[in-house]
Amino acid sequence: MKIHDRAVILISAILLLLVGIIFVAMAFGPNPTSFFSNVFLTRQYGGLRPIVIVLAIICLPMGGYLIWLTFRSRGRRKSIVRATGLGDVRISSLAIETLIKRGVREVPGIQDVDTVVDVSGDDLEVHVSIVVSPDVSIPGVAEQIQAKLGRYISDTIGVDVSKVTVHVRNVGQEQRPQRVV
Repeated sequence: MKIHDRAVILISAILLLLVGIIFVAMAFGPNPTSFFSNVFLTRQYGGLRPIVIVLAIICLPMGGYLIWLTFRSRGRRKSIVRATGLGDVRISSLAIETLIKRGVREVPGIQDVDTVVDVSGDDLEVHVSIVVSPDVSIPGVAEQIQAKLGRYISDTIGVDVSKVTVHVRNVGQEQRPQRVV
């Protein structure tokens, strides 16, 4: 998440928390917003106290959740460490995901690919989400991807892949050849 996204979420969270606190103060007691509580909770709109309580119950947790979203860290991306004669080589999971995308795109019939890599120690699990062309055999393409990625990652990085999960997210549009005018 980019910094301006975090700033917008933080400002929204603070506003939600303030609104929630004002609603709690309006519903449950002496507060600086006595005019609003007199108008909305006792006079002509006297039945609004339950609605104000429900709004407070909604606003406060939402504001807290948005603050949590703003400050949570996605954690440090794991990497694979390979020892060489001159020192360690660290291969990030982002680099592995890029290699996987390149390898999957070489399989005929793939229109789009997303990847997630799980690294735990020397164990590498690959999760691939693809969009296939409508004219390919889905089981055949999935088997090709699994076999290709096992070899490709092993040859490129020197790490054996323990598991390759293929998720066919969608069947894409038929590719039409471009007409030259």
